[in-house]
Amino acid sequence: MTTSEKECDFLKSMQTESEDACPIEYDKTMCWPETPLNTTAYQLCPDIFPQLDPTKFAQAFCREDGTWGLFDYLPCFRKETEELDELRLNISDEKLEFTKDVIYGAKAMEIAGLFLSFFCLVFALCVFSCFRSLQCHRTKIHKHLFAAYIARLFIEIILGVNQIYKLTQADVGFAPSVISSAPALCVILEVLREYTRLCTFAWMFIEGMYLNSLLSSAVFGKPKFLVFYIVGWVVGIPLTITWGLVMHFINGSDRCWYDNITSDNCLLIIEIPRNAFLAMNLLFLINILRVLVTKLRESNTSETKQVRKAIKATFVLLPLLGVANLIWLIPQAEASDSRAWLIIYYYGILFLDAYQGFFVAVLYCFMNAEVGSVLRRKWSTWRTYHNPNRRGQNMVVTTATDVCTTEHAQFS
Repeated sequence: MTTSEKECDFLKSMQTESEDACPIEYDKTMCWPETPLNTTAYQLCPDIFPQLDPTKFAQAFCREDGTWGLFDYLPCFRKETEELDELRLNISDEKLEFTKDVIYGAKAMEIAGLFLSFFCLVFALCVFSCFRSLQCHRTKIHKHLFAAYIARLFIEIILGVNQIYKLTQADVGFAPSVISSAPALCVILEVLREYTRLCTFAWMFIEGMYLNSLLSSAVFGKPKFLVFYIVGWVVGIPLTITWGLVMHFINGSDRCWYDNITSDNCLLIIEIPRNAFLAMNLLFLINILRVLVTKLRESNTSETKQVRKAIKATFVLLPLLGVANLIWLIPQAEASDSRAWLIIYYYGILFLDAYQGFFVAVLYCFMNAEVGSVLRRKWSTWRTYHNPNRRGQNMVVTTATDVCTTEHAQFS
């Protein structure tokens, strides 16, 4: 079996093409030999990816017009089912190509979103960390949420870029990659991804809990940040370690745990706690909206307007994060589904998942009036300092009371 493109090109140059056969063809994974018309060619599956069984056979059909059909590696799966085989026979090559193009496009959009979210959150974290006038309990929680997101996005970017590389190296999407060829590295990244996901949901829960307590209580004492740190950073450790040990003893490093999302282990140990955070946040949202309605009925003071703006921002953020998690419960779109559903499913899910960090940075930092005020003052001070002609004119006095004077003004 020839797997090198150069070797395949050499064989092709040494052989005269026949009008009664499909020519030698390299599909970016294997070299397919010259095959008579209306004949199916079979080759042993390549041993290049944990999902493929090298004892099984890939196949490709030589059409009557002398062109190759789809190079079919579906039978190479180690856990191929009869239902999937039956489904494959009812799907045209054109539909499979369309599905592949949709997935490629959605993955490219996802990578762009991951990078955008990553850099926006890094900038937002720097803003909250560098200006003392922005330091308060609320922004302190924001910073930990941003840090959890950044850690998760860093892992997602590594795995995402690796997957894009893998997909672009083979039409069938099963080319070897750096991470898949190193099982230990792949397993470590999977464990870190699940841990950072748990931390992200935990700090999202802390955001909702703090805001709910802030708006529901007339008097709110100093937050217990030790408890917040335990929930946000520590709770996920035993859950992730337990899940990792179970996966290791059951699967070892086989398949690099690519099917962990659909496993019962992931459901019981990882998904249930994550969805519990989400469920509690939804309850917080309902209560926050109840408090808003009550306050609006009682009065229409400026304070109430500030609260309304805070709730509006929260109402935009929490459903977004919730939907981004809940939509993964929707059954995965198959090639047999309608083209419209394939586009909606893959682009919709990956958009909400990849760009949610961007929306968090926008809602929590970039759209915050106090943040904008601080940045404008800083820019004005810098320009004045570097321009002697402006010194003594338009001097701006900065204070440390903009953000932390009242927690109700957080989203103004």
